[in-house]
Amino acid sequence: MQYLSRIRAGYERLMEGRQGFDTLSGDLIIVWCITGFINGFVRSRIFSLAALVFPIIAVLRMLSTNSVKRSAENRKYMKLRSSCAEFFKITYKRIKERKTHKYYKCSNCSSYLRVKRKKGEHTVVCPKCGKELHVKIR
Repeated sequence: MQYLSRIRAGYERLMEGRQGFDTLSGDLIIVWCITGFINGFVRSRIFSLAALVFPIIAVLRMLSTNSVKRSAENRKYMKLRSSCAEFFKITYKRIKERKTHKYYKCSNCSSYLRVKRKKGEHTVVCPKCGKELHVKIR
């Protein structure tokens, strides 16, 4: 029991003032597992190199003492990740509702507008910017 407490104390001393585990490091480890799995079947040099590089980058990020820079990298990554997730969410919704609704992109603010699939001309007001759009559904 005393041995485990010494290991824990040593780990706490090592990680003092360091970045630690964040979302980007976690996702790098997930990508490492996926590339390692694919490399088991494909046996490619690219996947072998990726299986080496991703965990090294993740560990170096966790042990970094420059937390300001690592936090900025993580924020940029989270912004990119959320925009990708939003794209796939909207695409899934568009496919699911393709028979009942039609989607348009606002020319002013680029947000998506959902209109019931009813023949004729419609005037739609964008909820973000308030611009009126005239759409025609056939």
